[in-house]
Amino acid sequence: MAGVEFSNRNEDRAMHWLAILAGIAATAFLFSGAVLAQNPEPMTVEADDLLEWNQTEGIYTATGNAVAVQGTRTIRGDVLVARYDPDAETQDIDVVEATGDVSFEDETTEATGSRLVYNITRQDYSINGPKARVTGRRGVITANKLITLQTADDESQTMTARGNAVYRDSTGRLFAGDLLVALFDSDGSLQTIDAEGAVTVTTEAGRKADGDAATYNALTEQATLTGNVVIVDGESTMSGGRAEVDFKSGNSRMLSSGTGGRVSGVLVTN
Repeated sequence: MAGVEFSNRNEDRAMHWLAILAGIAATAFLFSGAVLAQNPEPMTVEADDLLEWNQTEGIYTATGNAVAVQGTRTIRGDVLVARYDPDAETQDIDVVEATGDVSFEDETTEATGSRLVYNITRQDYSINGPKARVTGRRGVITANKLITLQTADDESQTMTARGNAVYRDSTGRLFAGDLLVALFDSDGSLQTIDAEGAVTVTTEAGRKADGDAATYNALTEQATLTGNVVIVDGESTMSGGRAEVDFKSGNSRMLSSGTGGRVSGVLVTN
């Protein structure tokens, strides 16, 4: 791929675009004003087929096996679209959108899906399915519809997964549901998981609990399930309105919902 540099100055940009229009087919360009996740390094974007710059709307488009790199962060897609405020003085890029066979990588995370929207200012992103996947140092989360990551001012992060969502941590614990909401602290450690809709919780030993909703506290290593709960351990089962699963001890407790329902169990011993 040939290389083209873009500075924040419109004159420089225009000169380089003249070079592109002269017939460069496979190209690379540099947005020196772009700051990805507060990284002072410039952003380099490469594409096989086409680069387009809409100065009026503040949009750069790269088409054909496009790749954006800044520091340790890399975004790939069939098409990349970078947006900035054309009326701003610095014209720093605010949002990068990738579509078609998309991937995102940094020093701790890998993400894949069909569409990525990365908000540089807020350090947030969303990954569309099907087969959306985010892999981190302590686990993997997948979803058929959408995975989003939001970063708070204290650098804690909330990851939300929708559509047959599954989170599996590095120990083998599994949490699944139609909706998963996971909270991580500033160093990436899991704090809590809330799950709704066709929920399944599985321990490292293979004990499984199903319910309508669940909340997991990583500090206590306990999960509470509610609504039509069924616990399965081998051939033994327990059912009721509410259950507590202790991942540390491996013990489970089935409780009534408090509305008059009873708990029941079928225990099978060898």
